[in-house]
Amino acid sequence: MNDSKITIEEIARRADVSIATVSRIINHKDNVKPATRQRVLEVMEALKFSPQRPSTLSDSNSKVILMCIPGFDNPFNSPVIDGVQKSAHSQGYDVLILQSRDFYTDSSDYTNILKNNSIAGILILASVPHSELLDELTFRCPVVMCSEYTENYGVSYVSIDDVAAAKKAVNYLISTGRKKIGFMNCNMHFKYARHREKGYLAALKEANAEINPAWTTHLSTINYSQAFSNALHILSLTDRPDAIFACSDVFAVSAINAAKQLGLRVPEDVSVVGFDNIELSTMSRPTITTIEQPCFQLGYQSCELLIEKIKNPNMEDKQIILDTELIVRESTTL
Repeated sequence: MNDSKITIEEIARRADVSIATVSRIINHKDNVKPATRQRVLEVMEALKFSPQRPSTLSDSNSKVILMCIPGFDNPFNSPVIDGVQKSAHSQGYDVLILQSRDFYTDSSDYTNILKNNSIAGILILASVPHSELLDELTFRCPVVMCSEYTENYGVSYVSIDDVAAAKKAVNYLISTGRKKIGFMNCNMHFKYARHREKGYLAALKEANAEINPAWTTHLSTINYSQAFSNALHILSLTDRPDAIFACSDVFAVSAINAAKQLGLRVPEDVSVVGFDNIELSTMSRPTITTIEQPCFQLGYQSCELLIEKIKNPNMEDKQIILDTELIVRESTTL
């Protein structure tokens, strides 16, 4: 059979496995059973298929990058997009932004985009709904993940250490004398939510501080109204926390406003720490102590890495972790 006519679908059919499994093997992933890997490799050898050949659906001559974001409602996304566009423009690329939330969950959705548009690579600022989708995308197109990334999977990404950042925030609250610290978190479907909760719990355990599940809430998305309602509930408890760590500055503002409505003073009665250091954190009254993550640089470095992969399709995956910083403002006190 002519190698130029062989497709990943043909290999999967003959080996009686999924396309995602073939992609994992081609991309040298470890999460494939040895017997399955051997069967697929034998089919490749029989068909004289070279797994080193480049992706088949992206266009390396294109000057368009597809950026997938979950939505436009989270203020965190804006400076990240600015960073991506700054990098892309400096190297002669344009950025096409796709809102992927709930609409693009299957590989065929992206395959159609790649087939019908001249796309050089994909930058993902979102959680991938399942690893099989990421398997197929990384086979067909240069892919880099930004901020969010799939754990235990060899994909290129630029992110932060959310566990360490959360511990930094909680340890600071503990250092100010706070003993009952609540946590306003997002959906645990997100990597950052899982990691920030891990850091929050680790800091409390290391300090032998009280852990009360009633002080933790999980919201489906970054939404002020939902967060305000949840903050009212937590701060209305008979045994309420004396501090709130919020996984976003939007949640932090909701906690401050909920405290005010309940007649609580910030920071005297309730200290609040946010996350991201977006512009909103300085617009709030009081201003918000927060973890600054380099949003612009996350976008810029992710795009730089993607363009590098576009120019060098066979380069090894890279994982870049950027630093965070605690910014102390009026919502906490020593």
